[in-house]
Amino acid sequence: MPTQQSSYDKARLVYINNLMDSLHNSTNEIYESLVDREFDKLKETITELQTMLKDIYISIDNEI
Repeated sequence: MPTQQSSYDKARLVYINNLMDSLHNSTNEIYESLVDREFDKLKETITELQTMLKDIYISIDNEI
């Protein structure tokens, strides 16, 4: 019989899935900006992605 997930675990998984969607969307935007040579948009998206990744890094560093 499978064990029930706690509400904390469910919320954590929702957060992780939303975060991964954001990361995927950013990489897709980077691809499209490169193809379309939209370099201002590209720089903006790269900066946003770097911020997201830095936030993830900090949050896992706090867990260790």
